[in-house]
Amino acid sequence: MKRLINIILMLLIGGTFIFCQHDPLRDVPVTFKGAEDVFRDSARAEYFINNMATEMPADHGNSYNRMQGGAMLASASDEAVHVSTNKTTPSAATRMSAGNWGPSNMRYYNSSDGAGEIGSWMKWGGYHGNRKANTALKYIDLLPENLSQRFRNRLKGEAVFVRAMQHWFLFQKWGGIPIVDVAYEASDNVIKPRNSVKQVVNFISTECDRAIALFPTEPYSFASEVGRPDRGAAMALKSRVLLYAASPLYNGNGFDNSGDTLICYGNYDANRWVLAAKAAQDVVDLGWYSLYVANDPAKRNGTRNYKELFFAWGVNYQNNKEFIYSRIRTTNRDTENDNFPSGFTNAKGGTCPTQDLVDAYEMEDGTLFSWSDPLKSASPYTNRDPRFYASIIYNGAKYDKFANHNGSPTNQYTFDIFEGGKNKAGLSQTETGYYLMKFMDYENVNPANNSGGTFHCWPYFRYAEILLNLAEAGNEAGGPDYVVPGAKSPLTPVQAINLIRARAGMPDVATSFTRRGIAVNKENLRALIRNERRIELAFEEHRYYDVRRWMDITDGYARGVRTIKNANNTFTYDPNIQVERKFFEPRHYFYPIPQVELNRNNLLRQNPGWN
Repeated sequence: MKRLINIILMLLIGGTFIFCQHDPLRDVPVTFKGAEDVFRDSARAEYFINNMATEMPADHGNSYNRMQGGAMLASASDEAVHVSTNKTTPSAATRMSAGNWGPSNMRYYNSSDGAGEIGSWMKWGGYHGNRKANTALKYIDLLPENLSQRFRNRLKGEAVFVRAMQHWFLFQKWGGIPIVDVAYEASDNVIKPRNSVKQVVNFISTECDRAIALFPTEPYSFASEVGRPDRGAAMALKSRVLLYAASPLYNGNGFDNSGDTLICYGNYDANRWVLAAKAAQDVVDLGWYSLYVANDPAKRNGTRNYKELFFAWGVNYQNNKEFIYSRIRTTNRDTENDNFPSGFTNAKGGTCPTQDLVDAYEMEDGTLFSWSDPLKSASPYTNRDPRFYASIIYNGAKYDKFANHNGSPTNQYTFDIFEGGKNKAGLSQTETGYYLMKFMDYENVNPANNSGGTFHCWPYFRYAEILLNLAEAGNEAGGPDYVVPGAKSPLTPVQAINLIRARAGMPDVATSFTRRGIAVNKENLRALIRNERRIELAFEEHRYYDVRRWMDITDGYARGVRTIKNANNTFTYDPNIQVERKFFEPRHYFYPIPQVELNRNNLLRQNPGWN
């Protein structure tokens, strides 16, 4: 049976996710007349549902560098700086960092949105996908009566879930947005005002509950279902939206103290943290997920566990139960191409981590790194959190096999990112002193000669995030020892964080705090949880929004390091190089409503500061 499941999973990965990209209008006969024809046929209806799911952000292209100019959203935050060989046209991330964007300058994705280039308001996390979900829900009851109730409910659950997800993507950027829960006809009045933050959060949460009730009570195992959204995905979305709702940006009187219900609740309610903790605990209690550890026991360590997680798919990786909902790609090398370090043919530079992020990685004993400590600053890349080595390419980093470079313990590829070094030259050279390693499989991919490929899996939701959500919400609700009432598998905030740190090979909270000489209390744990999110979820499109919902962001420069090689083969580091100003004004807490939409809809109101 296990062998059969393995074969089915390989067929799924190799075929179903290509199948899911089909345009349903091309999968039906030329006699197709309308949505009624589609939903009276189970196969066509499922094609439509599959296509509906391709409106998600990860489906705009194969690469994780989705933003215009080939950048990651990380490069619009303090995580990274985008380096491009095209020095004349700044990427969307670079423009956002510089504050050079606004209601009339909203180009966001690499590919055209086909709707006037208004960012992601319409496509890949916007109203296009929402329209498809509404169409599916309008006609789903036309399915033939002989179909099983399980199949009918599953399709309906997916449509409800996608509608919730599309509203979530919009809410995350703009706050209160118009709730669109009907399939409009051409003659309908589509001029709608924005709904309040409270209304949008309640709508998404309620939609998640609807989807949970419709989805099967067991995890999927059939080839036609594995990888589709399920009740775990709906629970994870509910966990995330309620965590945001409880956070300072929304849970209060607004960043401008206006009480504007389009950007906040207008009051603080501590129970919102309780609800967020409960939603995360519900995912834990489901019992379907666990943190990934390397498939080969001989390779299990903190670095390998974390590095392997993001492309561990196929018959040899049946223990990957961390991903709750994700986008699996058939083998490619697009992300590696977009972030290939200088020093190789076809290098692009791409997403270059900042010194600010590098400094956030703890020492492997749980103490904090500090440049003021002579021992640590003399060898800044030694004995760091194992996730650092799986995420960051630094000066002196060594790899037995990099971009198919076959080496040996005495002949490894070594990165020279010092001034004048082979990896610090040309148009693609890093401006921060670092290159990106996370998500990359340079053991099997070589962009220099356009060879190799690997599975890539973009995590919309993974179990580590749920544990972080539970830790944050639980700590705010009741402190380090808080337990959600009635939990089946209760985890305190400290226990949830300890699970993540153990997988990474890091000491537990109590040990780390003892070594730092601080107490385990709410304030100290809050700081650790926020830093743990920064490290564990780096480059996964969380940091940009996390610092905003915490209201923990200021205008300033992203730092890089200048490394000088000395005559005696030692190195001198200057970690305070101002690389790129990350321009921030209070209006940047929220995206601007696209001007073209304001022109079309006189009931819309612009976000504060963008007028």
